[in-house]
Amino acid sequence: MPAARTADPDTSHAAARTAHNPTAVQQHVLEVLEYDARTSSRGLTDDEVFRSYTQHARTKGWVVPTPQSLRSRRAELQRAGKVQFSGHYGTTVSGRKSRRWVAVA
Repeated sequence: MPAARTADPDTSHAAARTAHNPTAVQQHVLEVLEYDARTSSRGLTDDEVFRSYTQHARTKGWVVPTPQSLRSRRAELQRAGKVQFSGHYGTTVSGRKSRRWVAVA
């Protein structure tokens, strides 16, 4: 879990108590990608991971991190060999080309 240093102000300690657990978020990202694999074979862009994660969070009680944090967790999973580029592309909200990601079986 994120932590604050003893010399940090009280606001840092309050933020650390409410911060998400990166390991739990990684597991949730994998769940989202595995769910997608059962319904589609092309994978999800990072924007789609965020939208799907948010929908799952409502029903499962997950804390929703920022889109940037989810991209970081997905990248960590990629480096760990648990997520890979599907070979397909989608588009971002702004219309730019974006890779689609899948969980590695």
